[in-house]
Amino acid sequence: MPPLELAIQFHGHICPGLLMGIRVAEFALKELGISPDVDEELVTVVETNSCGVDAIQAILGCTFGKGNLIYKDYGKNVYTVASRDKGRALRIAQKFGGNRGPESQRFRELAQKGNLTADEAAEKENLTGILFERLMSAPFEDLFEWREIDFVFPEKAKIHATIQCAGCGEGVMDIRAVDTARGLICPTCLEEKGGQ
Repeated sequence: MPPLELAIQFHGHICPGLLMGIRVAEFALKELGISPDVDEELVTVVETNSCGVDAIQAILGCTFGKGNLIYKDYGKNVYTVASRDKGRALRIAQKFGGNRGPESQRFRELAQKGNLTADEAAEKENLTGILFERLMSAPFEDLFEWREIDFVFPEKAKIHATIQCAGCGEGVMDIRAVDTARGLICPTCLEEKGGQ
């Protein structure tokens, strides 16, 4: 399945943020000379939790479940894609103002609005088409800045034992349990009981 279709299927709809993530993922594949991840050959650090991250997961194969998608809550459209096999990493940052313009602003207004009228829904659909053409055909350097960086690869994900929390009785990863006077408890019980 082509990358665009993979990303749309994964995300559930098409939007400007997803398109930006698609551009990042496709650029990283080409620039690093890599294929999508199978077993943690790639690591991606994302500095946002926006729509573009879904494209990273769908196209690059870096996911939270495999442990090779690392989220840093910085609120920045910045993606670092690293290849263990190549020993290389790219930091790709969306240019400020790279996705600006009246169409983008109006799309954002409509997307944030609760219920759209039929006319507004049609306008949003039309804007999606306009933005799709613009974002997918723009030269990459008009939208993003990138540079190769030194990168310290994290250890590959490990499988840990599950133990029973002495507080709630639910299973918790052993390395996340905290030893208390009540026994080993999960982080949720630790927060709720103040560690007692």
